[in-house]
Amino acid sequence: MHSRDITSAVSGMLICVGFAASAPAAAAPIELLTNGDFEAGLASWTVTDQIGGSGSWFATGALSGPVSSLPTVGPAGGVLYAVSDQTGPGTHALTQSFLVPIGATSVTLGFDMFINDYGGGPIIDPAGLDFTAFPNQHARVDILSATASPFDTGAGVITNLFIGVVPGGSGPNPWTAYGFDITSFVTAGSSYVLRFAEVDNQGNFLHGVDNVMLQATVPEPATLTLLGLAFMGLAASRRKSRSR
Repeated sequence: MHSRDITSAVSGMLICVGFAASAPAAAAPIELLTNGDFEAGLASWTVTDQIGGSGSWFATGALSGPVSSLPTVGPAGGVLYAVSDQTGPGTHALTQSFLVPIGATSVTLGFDMFINDYGGGPIIDPAGLDFTAFPNQHARVDILSATASPFDTGAGVITNLFIGVVPGGSGPNPWTAYGFDITSFVTAGSSYVLRFAEVDNQGNFLHGVDNVMLQATVPEPATLTLLGLAFMGLAASRRKSRSR
């Protein structure tokens, strides 16, 4: 290969690489949820309560449950947080649907959570999220299929991320930060449901959630294209030189 050809090829490659380097290596993470910090109350979230039960999910900024007035630690950040509360047995689900974007290479979930359990749990009945099955007192966090029911604990569960209670009993217990890589459980271009749920029939059960972030990373197409062109140009120059 002539030195002039090498210089030309390398210069072209450096220009392309320079352009590629000036572009971001990957797009900023895309947030897949709306109102994950609950600063807009429960907007964009769906609350489902099992018929015949007591209580529900609420958005509050207080240092106590909005129904039972039992003490809590208050919001993990900002002004509001979501919490379940009741005066009798019940089952309560807090859900939001999300779409994994095409081309996503990673999907991660993070949230803050506390559980104040006055019933001596975890008690997990095979019936799942059903307060009429005794005894039954626990919380769970799941990724569900798009068509699953809010209380599904069977085939509709794509992956279970948490089940039980946190140590500390009634508390009020502090917030605990949780993080999960759910990339292997979801498919780009498909829809799913994030669920926080609890069932209680042994005593009060305050399930707090805040700062929910569900993010997908999608590589920047321009970066990959420019790098590909750079290496294609170098290969073409080598082939041209060998043919002389």
